[in-house]
Parts: sequence; structure tokens; C-alpha cells
Amino acid sequence: MVTSSDLGLGKSNVRKENMAHTLKKDTWQDEEGKVAQSNDKLPNGWKKGKLLGRKGMEVTDLQAKEWGLDKKAKAPAENKGK
Repeated sequence: MVTSSDLGLGKSNVRKENMAHTLKKDTWQDEEGKVAQSNDKLPNGWKKGKLLGRKGMEVTDLQAKEWGLDKKAKAPAENKGK
């Protein structure tokens, strides 16, 4: 006898994506595929662009990495001058 639990029904086998990245600025993509962020309008020097996400919107870590937004600031170097 085969039950629904044997088939995996009722359980989600899809890996859940973490919505851990919140956009700090509006995110845009130009015709060439370059992604940039700006406060209100298109980034400086751009004539056209597609809005990918608004400020405060949550995106997956994978999407942020694909857009190149996962770059974290480097820790400041220790000052050994004294």
C-alpha cells in the first residue's frame, strides 16, 4: 500500500530562499545588463533603465549576489602608527 507520505506529498521539497537582503536604494538595470543603485531617479549618465527593486524591498541572497549587491565593506585596517 502506498501512502501520501511515501510520495512526499504534503511536504515541500523545494529549498526555501532566505529573504535576507534589503535594498538600501532603488536598483536599476540598463540595456547592457549593468546593475546600479540610486536614490530616486536613474543613475547618473543613464538614459534608459529598468527598475529591478525599490528601496526597502527584500530580495533573496541569490538575487542580490546575481545583481552584484552582496559586496560587503572591508573591515578598517588597524592603525599601527603609534
